[in-house]
Amino acid sequence: MRLALKSASFHLRNLRTRLPFRYGVVTLTHFPLLHLAVEVEAADGRRGRGFAADNLPPKWFDKDPTRTFRDNVEDQLASIRAAHEAYLAAARTPRPVFDIWLEAYAASRGRCRDLGLNTLTASFGSSLFERALADAAGRLAGLDVVGMLRENILGLRPEAAHSELRLADILAWASQPPPRALAVRHTVGLLDPIVAADVPADGWLRDGLPQTLEECVERQGLRHFKLKVGGQLDADLERLGRIAATLDRLIPEPYLVSLDGNEQYKSMEDFARLVDAMRRAPALSRLVASTAFIEQPLDRAIALDPGATQGLAELGRDIPVIIDESDGTLASFKQAIGLGYRGVSSKNCKGIVKSFLNRSLVERWNRGLPAGERLFMSAEDLTNVPVVPVQQDLATARALGITHVERNGHHYVHGLRHCSPRERRDATRLHPDLYVGDETQAFLRIERGALGVASLAAPGYGIAFDPDLPSMTPLAEWTFESLEAAR
Repeated sequence: MRLALKSASFHLRNLRTRLPFRYGVVTLTHFPLLHLAVEVEAADGRRGRGFAADNLPPKWFDKDPTRTFRDNVEDQLASIRAAHEAYLAAARTPRPVFDIWLEAYAASRGRCRDLGLNTLTASFGSSLFERALADAAGRLAGLDVVGMLRENILGLRPEAAHSELRLADILAWASQPPPRALAVRHTVGLLDPIVAADVPADGWLRDGLPQTLEECVERQGLRHFKLKVGGQLDADLERLGRIAATLDRLIPEPYLVSLDGNEQYKSMEDFARLVDAMRRAPALSRLVASTAFIEQPLDRAIALDPGATQGLAELGRDIPVIIDESDGTLASFKQAIGLGYRGVSSKNCKGIVKSFLNRSLVERWNRGLPAGERLFMSAEDLTNVPVVPVQQDLATARALGITHVERNGHHYVHGLRHCSPRERRDATRLHPDLYVGDETQAFLRIERGALGVASLAAPGYGIAFDPDLPSMTPLAEWTFESLEAAR
């Protein structure tokens, strides 16, 4: 399918968290949620719309301590504006979505480089247009993400990005039956209460949602967890010990955990000390045996430096290590594998085309590897909230065939409170396996530790209805001061 991009518009909401979310060097308490809407015209003259959305968070794309939250948001908006200009230029006339991406991705990143933005920020604006154009293509074709991949509606030519890949590498994984449910890998932030004793008497929210890790396990049947570590050995060990004691007590059957360093380890030696101390701690024996992988422990400044990562391959034989924030370019995953990393995260904010390409590299490279050395992709969260961000994120994970996905937006933000009544009504009516509630109040439907995702097979990129744009603030009228006032 060939599309021309006729116009694009941006719309925002300001959100507050119900709980503070501590990750890396920042505590998230409020953030803007941006929606992109595109108008397209197909080669046959049909018109259509597509949507994408993400929050604009502090200290994830860029963790420079000299940059403020306002600076981070302005940089992300600069990336979006650069992508807007690049995609309009690349899609003046109808073209395959992949060809549009190939030109616009390079052009927008070049503009962002001129602006002094780092590689992760530079990809962010493009990632929104990738999803919105794919959503429009799927709606016009009457296909969901899996169907678009199988019929190559997007015109993917993976060899144009990685010479060793062919379309058959994409079809090898896209032709597999998609899961009907995805296990929730629940994020445990650095400030999250573990048990009831961690909450002061006047600190209970009483908002209908679980507050402690203990409550989440008991009420939602969780068996997959993502544990944040902060780069402070003694504090990390103490907190991991308390988490392990809680999980070991509440869950008699096997559970799975991943650890997320969020770049908090500034040397390989510091990271190795954490892993060694965990292995030596009897109280952590079950948790260590249940650890599937460790995500981005090293600062991106050294994470892909051969001289700074000696010993990583050996350490990763027992517990695989993957990159997340270091995945800033199309070549990053290849660099990481050469250093001993075993995988890479999929995050919509880094680009769905990159995820499709990386998944295909995994498929190709694994053909000659024994089971214990195979590479993999994980599915990680950017505090994705309903409706558009979380559904498109789940749609990507479903298409990639990943069976468990980090989720935290539903925990730190109060359900669909930030949505309009119309959005809550449509979400609960059209995606009943994903939500519970009605137009007055709605939440993610987590049952037995999983989310049903069969309803994401609607035409487009995971959303069966249009977001309520009139209920949001146009970007031209939005200010950072309005966000601060909403705290």
